[in-house]
Amino acid sequence: MLAAAFLAAWPLPFCSFAGGAGTTSANFLKIPTAPLPSGMGEAYTAMVGPDSMLYNPAGLGLLGYSSFSGAHNQYIDGIKQEYLAASWRSPLGTIGAAFTTLSSGEIEAYDSNDMRIGNTSSGHRMIALAYAQSWPHFNKDIGKLDPMLITPSWTKVPPVREYRPKAYRLSVGAGVKRVSEKLGKDSASSYAFDAGALLVLPHHVHLGASAMNFGGKEKFVEESYDLPSSLRFGVAKDFHTVNDVMIFTVASDLVKYSDREYLSASGFEIDIMRMFQMRLGYRTQKDAGSRISGGFGMNFDRLSDKGSFFKGARMDYAYVDYGGLGPTHRVGVQFVW
Repeated sequence: MLAAAFLAAWPLPFCSFAGGAGTTSANFLKIPTAPLPSGMGEAYTAMVGPDSMLYNPAGLGLLGYSSFSGAHNQYIDGIKQEYLAASWRSPLGTIGAAFTTLSSGEIEAYDSNDMRIGNTSSGHRMIALAYAQSWPHFNKDIGKLDPMLITPSWTKVPPVREYRPKAYRLSVGAGVKRVSEKLGKDSASSYAFDAGALLVLPHHVHLGASAMNFGGKEKFVEESYDLPSSLRFGVAKDFHTVNDVMIFTVASDLVKYSDREYLSASGFEIDIMRMFQMRLGYRTQKDAGSRISGGFGMNFDRLSDKGSFFKGARMDYAYVDYGGLGPTHRVGVQFVW
């Protein structure tokens, strides 16, 4: 009931947040990169993990540990995308950094008379920094799992054992990013800003909201275009079987891009024995191909030594189909310490 009321209250500010197709630049920012969120249909605004920076920087503030995430996206027609992100948890908050690059490879070039003049290429990059902090927070909890949060699959990160207030957790975060693109000899760049908040209620209920890619414009030759800014609102919850043999996580997002209509995204994950994960995602907006995505993951931290530096290691895969354009495959790894 509370989650439904939270989502229903948010569409009102969207009325003045409208644009049209083809009115933004740097649309590579819309391409999902990290396999874990991609497998869940990008319903990640209310989730907490190493990839939170892509959807809600406030999620970093609830990480009790430092982390690394990296991924490769084999996109359509030979296009490749790489992604790296890292976060560091300290008593003063969490600092995060991310980098993505997308390369088209060789593209046939033609002049104004439609005559072949050779090949060209395009490149797209994003570098981001973010900071987040949560309240209440306890310095003794750094390096441990907060029992109020949706349970991650890590098994070697120790949980908090001492008594802590269990009423709520609130995290806020903000970030700045530099976006640059190049097509042949022409190039453009811009700065943009992210901000978000995430509220954790009892019984592992997460509510999140974020504003991404705001304030930036790219100018190619004589024309300037806004970046594809978005407003995101999400809710997430997990459910446990006896002894955590299986953990079910459900998440739902409502998203409004500046150049698109509303869309909703829903994600579902089954964790088996804190080691294997299966994921399914669904988006209401169809760009091309299927609205459904899926994926799986495996946690390797049970195979690590108890005293090793890394407390968790995992690998994930996501499949996103684009119909006649073909399927896309994302493979990634995560480490926590």
